[in-house]
Amino acid sequence: MADEQFDSAPVVKSRAKGRLVPVVIVAVLMGAEGLGVFLLAKAISPSPVPALAAGAGGIDEGGGAEGGQAYAEVELAECRPSNALSGKFISFHLRVSGLVVSANLTRAQQLAKDNRARFEDSVNTVIRGAEPKYFDEPNLDTIRRRLKHEFGEVLKDDELIEEVLIPHFMQSGPGL
Repeated sequence: MADEQFDSAPVVKSRAKGRLVPVVIVAVLMGAEGLGVFLLAKAISPSPVPALAAGAGGIDEGGGAEGGQAYAEVELAECRPSNALSGKFISFHLRVSGLVVSANLTRAQQLAKDNRARFEDSVNTVIRGAEPKYFDEPNLDTIRRRLKHEFGEVLKDDELIEEVLIPHFMQSGPGL
């Protein structure tokens, strides 16, 4: 009689195990597919070519360019502009220098001394009008390009300053 009680009891199968098997199979297939796509992309894509600092007419780290010219730095401005275009007030402290050909060094130093207030005004104008995304660029390329243009306007000579350098750039404000 005791055996009949156990035999007549309904057998309850675990539904969790039945639902888990398809989920595991799909996860394994998706992982294998992702690994396959990664390996295929890795095999097809070429390896990167190292960049050269003195490529296409650029200035190399040795202080010269392709033409063999030597360069010197001239400090142009040091100021504390602000920007509120992002909706919050951000104050900056930056120093801006220019890279000039050594042959033009004395001329550039004299022009920098004579036009210091105009250079600082140009820096303030560019920083105040810059979109917040320009401050997130790793090399501040957009700001450098705009400053180079502004300095060319001040000097009435776009070729004197080869490159704008920003050796010191600090942001301060709420949440920074």
